[in-house]
Amino acid sequence: MGTQEGERDWVDVANDLLSKCHLKLRLRILTDCNADVFIALYENILGEKVPDYITAPCSQEDDVHNVQSVIDSLSLDYLQISLSHITGENVVRGDGESIKNLLEIFDGLLEYLNEEINEESQNGGRRMICHFVPSRDNKYALLNKTAQEDFEEPLSYRRQRNKKAEEELHHISENLSHRLEELDQMLKRVLGESGESSEVREEDKQSHHSDSIMECRRTPRQQTATSDPESTHRTRSLSPSPPRVHPSLQGQLQDAMAEALSLDDGKQTNLTVTDHPRRGELHHRASHRKHSKVLTRSLRCPSNVLYCVLYIHALKLQVTNIYKVVILSQTILNVLVCYRLFSSVKIKENELLPVLREELPHLHISPHALDRMWEQQMQQVDRLHATSFSHSQRRSKLSSQVEEAQRKHDLLVEIIRKEQDHNRRLRDFKDRIQQQKSTQNRLREQRQQIARAKKYHNDYHVQHRARLMRARTKEERMFRQLFEEGLEVQKVRLREQRAYAREQRLEHQRRHQDQIKSMENYYKDQFSLLAEKLAQERQEIQVRKKAQEKALLKMKRELHSRMEREIGELQRIIIQNDEDDYFQDLEVQRLRNRVQMASFQYNTSYLH
Repeated sequence: MGTQEGERDWVDVANDLLSKCHLKLRLRILTDCNADVFIALYENILGEKVPDYITAPCSQEDDVHNVQSVIDSLSLDYLQISLSHITGENVVRGDGESIKNLLEIFDGLLEYLNEEINEESQNGGRRMICHFVPSRDNKYALLNKTAQEDFEEPLSYRRQRNKKAEEELHHISENLSHRLEELDQMLKRVLGESGESSEVREEDKQSHHSDSIMECRRTPRQQTATSDPESTHRTRSLSPSPPRVHPSLQGQLQDAMAEALSLDDGKQTNLTVTDHPRRGELHHRASHRKHSKVLTRSLRCPSNVLYCVLYIHALKLQVTNIYKVVILSQTILNVLVCYRLFSSVKIKENELLPVLREELPHLHISPHALDRMWEQQMQQVDRLHATSFSHSQRRSKLSSQVEEAQRKHDLLVEIIRKEQDHNRRLRDFKDRIQQQKSTQNRLREQRQQIARAKKYHNDYHVQHRARLMRARTKEERMFRQLFEEGLEVQKVRLREQRAYAREQRLEHQRRHQDQIKSMENYYKDQFSLLAEKLAQERQEIQVRKKAQEKALLKMKRELHSRMEREIGELQRIIIQNDEDDYFQDLEVQRLRNRVQMASFQYNTSYLH
């Protein structure tokens, strides 16, 4: 039930987007979001054609190509972030998580553009909006009205506003990258002027110290690459600390470092989505100011210039890690919410696999094996509830009306909550775009400096992954065996229930046969007694036979008619009982054939 409500909420989000874009499309289920829907949203929101668009798609591969073009254009041209977790193949195939992520991106992009247009129109005096505190209903109406007015603006005006916002973001990222490049050049100049009089022993010692610092401060996410001998030699040659630094260079270093840190500090303001990353952001800003003070003090000492170089790269890596956590936080929250909703199923026959997962939470099961187990469990539940499923769909009209009213109420509550979170999501989306550009520039500079650390990390990572995979395979095999044993227990219980039902049916038939025999014996006795009585009367009334012949004939006719009625009733009851037994035998034969077919399908699926 929870997953259906979540899917209905996403369908409402998609319909809301289509209505805001003035598209005459309405979706009923989430899988209706095909390639045409996303292409129409792209063209209406951004005002441009999809690059490499196939106008007349003839196959599913063409639809996959069009959706992938939309995703690549959003990732490279507009958002400047990686969207590798969304693929066109998954969207066309109907993967719910990919469709939700892409709808969320379009929703955030539309809200961001609307917010930019509203801010610029308010600053330029295009619209005069009264500043008062409305009630909940008035606020909702006002938001809808402003959104509709924004879409009524000409397309050229929206394009101009989008270009201006994009130019501002590019300008900020270029300034930050320029400052970082100047800082690196100054440090290289400082390191190039000194270090000629250092001894080999001191060089080896400090080179080892720099290697250990780089190993301790490397990021968890490493890319596969081999270390270059030239880069190793270059790192080693840069390790000795200079004995003296020129005062003017030192002052320039301090100024550039302070400005770069201030820019970084300003960029880290609104990156997060949830409360937990917000606390991490405050902690990061406090530590960032502390790092700036430490680095400024270390620049005043000429012997700590090498440490400053390594410290700058460590700060870059720290900013990159924080941004990666922020980008992936929303997707992780969606997965956790879906898991909580899915684990709230309360069907008795469906409790086997969730109970096993709760009892053994540390086991890692591959998605393929888990999907196969769920498929087996659902097949067994369908077999058990094949007869009772038709009765569960017969709901009364009053309960349907109550459920519809409850759904509308929940929908209104959800819409009001989304409107309250409107401004926060816009700020987060804009800061995400700004931070991604600055992070990409820093990532481009750090790839050459961590090449040697990658090799050792990758070797250890491969060995550790192999050990984990062996352990996970063993645990998955044990879990599959436990699951199959549970299925066997359920089968035995089902077999016992069927045997008990068969015994009850046989007992009922036996009682029915006994009743029929007793009725036959009773009427046979009645007939024999009647025959004896008639013989006695025939002997007694031979003298009066002619006088009472008419009365006797009348009595015989009445008796005959009554006997015919009773015999007809008995025959009808016997025929009806025979028909009931015949249909019961047919039902038993049909259920036996279904059980044999289900067991055959289960055996074939188990062998495969």
